[in-house]
Amino acid sequence: MMSTPLPSTSNEKAKILIVGAGPAGLLLALLLSQQNIPSVVLESWPHLDTRLRAVQYGVPASRVFRRAGVLDDIRRASIPKFPAICWRSVASFEKLIEIDLSLTEDDADRMTVLPLGEIVQILYRHCLDRGAGLIEVKFNHKVVDVGQSESTAWADVETGDAQDGSTERLFAPYVVGCDGASSAVRKALFGRNWPGDTFPYRFIAQQIYYDGFEKHGWDGGNYMIDPENWGLIARRGKAGLWRVTYGDGVTGLTDEEYIRRRSAHLKAMLPGNPDPDQYRIESCNLYNIHNRCAEAFKVGRVLLAGDAAHICNPMGGYGAMSAILDVDGLADCFIGYLSNRAGPEILDTYAKVRRDIFLRYVDTRSRKNLARVADTDPKTALETDGFFRLLSTLQTDKHAMKSFLLKVSSIEYDFTQHYTS
Repeated sequence: MMSTPLPSTSNEKAKILIVGAGPAGLLLALLLSQQNIPSVVLESWPHLDTRLRAVQYGVPASRVFRRAGVLDDIRRASIPKFPAICWRSVASFEKLIEIDLSLTEDDADRMTVLPLGEIVQILYRHCLDRGAGLIEVKFNHKVVDVGQSESTAWADVETGDAQDGSTERLFAPYVVGCDGASSAVRKALFGRNWPGDTFPYRFIAQQIYYDGFEKHGWDGGNYMIDPENWGLIARRGKAGLWRVTYGDGVTGLTDEEYIRRRSAHLKAMLPGNPDPDQYRIESCNLYNIHNRCAEAFKVGRVLLAGDAAHICNPMGGYGAMSAILDVDGLADCFIGYLSNRAGPEILDTYAKVRRDIFLRYVDTRSRKNLARVADTDPKTALETDGFFRLLSTLQTDKHAMKSFLLKVSSIEYDFTQHYTS
């Protein structure tokens, strides 16, 4: 919602304290700055986190990027076309079903494709340029605890300058934890209690150059269905760069042992069944995957958003998209409250609604997305999978498919409906 910005302020105590200079934290700061709401962003690392993570974001996320004024820069950095998403059998490489994304290629809010690390860099640049005087990003500021009273909140911070381990206490009317899955803010609120599940897989994501994709006519995103070699293969960058992500079902190995097993997975999954000397791996990241949700997204003057609040497996792209929608909604709630168009209870509404959306929709759908590639028989998938049956009914009606792709999602929510003026 666009509205008249609040009068500018230099009052340090009026600044929102945001923990984490990742996509959620920087995006929240940018959205707040558009309404002259100042913030301080604390980042424990000495630099931005650009590790391999999400790369594609649905229409709801694109709408938020547009609102934040960063979508044009993201489009310029992205590959020019991402024509389709399909699901394939690993055993035969047969394409089982496809979503034709060319139907939305002229829509401003079409799916966004760019590695999250590059989006973080774009957001940071906009914070420095457009948020000058309103956004302060402090690196080497590690939050070790948070607290609050009836009238204020604070974060205890270790800085890179403190060689003796001493901490500095920073005060703000609100503290927002956007500090990812290992969130210090969430741990300060709930300890190690983070309900949910860790899946019995080790996830391996790598950037690959392999000319076999073009030779075999592959493009866009390809979900690979197989009990042993499931994952996602997708075009990610210019000049033939692809992202190959798969789950290894053997647990308890060292990272070096997982890497030694990689060539067998790639030989099974990549078209042409190549040997290691036929492709070049640029970078790689290994991690565990979870579906978890905090007990609450707000405790007094401390709030959680994004992966600090909830996390899900990456199949289907719900993780980053949910984080983006969290901070979009939280920004609207802060704007409404601080402009006297809503009472402070709108922040409680944020916490309840976004948590309900995660539990009702994101958690359920992301688990189904994982099961679709890891636990489904590709020979019968078109008949047994409800989502595939839905896509099948849309294949012959381009207008219906386009409407399906651009519709307002059940994971979106307009908090401005709670404004009273």
